[in-house]
Amino acid sequence: MKGKFNFKIGALCAILSAMLVMPALGQAKGEEGARYKEKRDQLIKELKLAPEKEKAMLAVQDKFARERKEIIDGMKKANVDLQAASAAANPDEAKLKELVSALTAGQDKMFASFKNQRDEELALMTPAEQAKYLLTLGQWRQKMMDKRNKKAAKEKK
Repeated sequence: MKGKFNFKIGALCAILSAMLVMPALGQAKGEEGARYKEKRDQLIKELKLAPEKEKAMLAVQDKFARERKEIIDGMKKANVDLQAASAAANPDEAKLKELVSALTAGQDKMFASFKNQRDEELALMTPAEQAKYLLTLGQWRQKMMDKRNKKAAKEKK
């Protein structure tokens, strides 16, 4: 039983570690993060919003980008702590449970952050602007996924 539990904790650590290494739903660093921000800015300009709405949209994006950076930093710390705790010869199950809870709470905060950003952005727009925004955003995400799938397929060969 103890061996199964350790295996499950190890698998959970590996999965969570991989999730932290991957860009957090568009909050990637470096070139990809810059492309994401550039594309979002372009999307806002394509909507042809009034200048005050455009400025408000950019402020909402900045607000949530800062929030997500803090969330990611907390998740990285919890992940490092979880790896250290699970590497011990006899891991403290209470400590592991606490650290797993911290990671899952971070994930919940991350998803809530994206939802809250979307809600705040949509609140700034008319229904027609909302429709165009969501449709354009969906097309953009589909293109990104297609590009990543092609790249992954190419790397497998």
